[in-house]
Amino acid sequence: MIKMLTAHTYEIDDADVALKELLEQLNMENNLLKNSIGLLTCYAEFCDNELLELLSNALPFDFMGATTLANATGNEIGQMMLTLSVLTSDTLNFSAAFSEPLESDKIKDQLKVAYDSASAKLSGKPSAMLTTIPLFYDKANDDVVNILNDISGGIPIFGTIAVDHMPDYSLTRSIFNAQLSRNAICLLLIEGDFEPTFFMASVNNDKIFKQRDIITSSADNQLYEVNNMDVLSYIQSLGLAKDGVIEGVNSIPFMIDFNDGTPPVARAIFALTPEGHAICGGAMPEWATLSIASIDDDDVVSTAKDIVHQALSTGKRNGMILFSCIARNIALGLNQLSEIEAIQEEINGQLPFMMAYSGGEICPMYDNDGKIYNRFHNDTIVGIIF
Repeated sequence: MIKMLTAHTYEIDDADVALKELLEQLNMENNLLKNSIGLLTCYAEFCDNELLELLSNALPFDFMGATTLANATGNEIGQMMLTLSVLTSDTLNFSAAFSEPLESDKIKDQLKVAYDSASAKLSGKPSAMLTTIPLFYDKANDDVVNILNDISGGIPIFGTIAVDHMPDYSLTRSIFNAQLSRNAICLLLIEGDFEPTFFMASVNNDKIFKQRDIITSSADNQLYEVNNMDVLSYIQSLGLAKDGVIEGVNSIPFMIDFNDGTPPVARAIFALTPEGHAICGGAMPEWATLSIASIDDDDVVSTAKDIVHQALSTGKRNGMILFSCIARNIALGLNQLSEIEAIQEEINGQLPFMMAYSGGEICPMYDNDGKIYNRFHNDTIVGIIF
């Protein structure tokens, strides 16, 4: 059995008061089972006070997490808020680790060290992994996910990319107890009979252009050419750019079909380089099929409601974790909290949950034969229910 405890605080200025609020809500003396682990998401300014250190000293277990733009739990929604969720169980074992700051030529070895550090504390092979990853511009987060997939032997991987409220995302951090990093990852291994259900949604089918094109030149997360045209010319040919400027760049997802039997995944455009290359939120492999889509506030709210309804239909009620892409939040315009409000309305107190916005989402997908593929996503809401 596993159960989930949740707590929150808006108190940024007084770390002692914030700690007291969190501990009172968790009521650990009466709620903790044999083994526990914490998941934390917060407004970036919480990283500048003493709260993480106080929490690290007060909690009898590790916690990991990331900064976010906005988050929610129970009946609470906030941008300037910290949420702490605790997974606790008498039958499952939890083990977490924090990697060294990742270096491009050492990533595989560094992730192997972190994975081995966590798995060494378990008695057998883990059944699932949760992870938080920094926001990288110079590498595809798919690389990290693929390495973790290979190292772990293909167990399901679920997680989020750190993000923040700044225009340049300069305050993003991954968090492990009182440690903070801009370029290290956290990973949590779960050992035992843990059988969650994963779910996800990105763009409604009627918002995906029927035209299907081919990526003819790319490198990692940089897209150079589509149909042998440079990116800007390609987007202009679709009427989505004018005078060299992509209009509404954050609301133009690329839907990428890997042609391996899994559904297409969404990719966001973060920026254009001076050379006219598109820096995307994930890998853009050559010869993959590409379709352009659009997303608006109605799509964000409707897809969020749909996947929560789908999750609740499983009958599982011990806990749920959701991560939604910051691009979806931007698409909401002035109603920035309407997606979270819709989710709370759908859940309506039926189970404990936490939600946070992300710079990219990690969630397993399945092909037509039920084979699992751990994938990195943009412009997507992902969830795990157990």
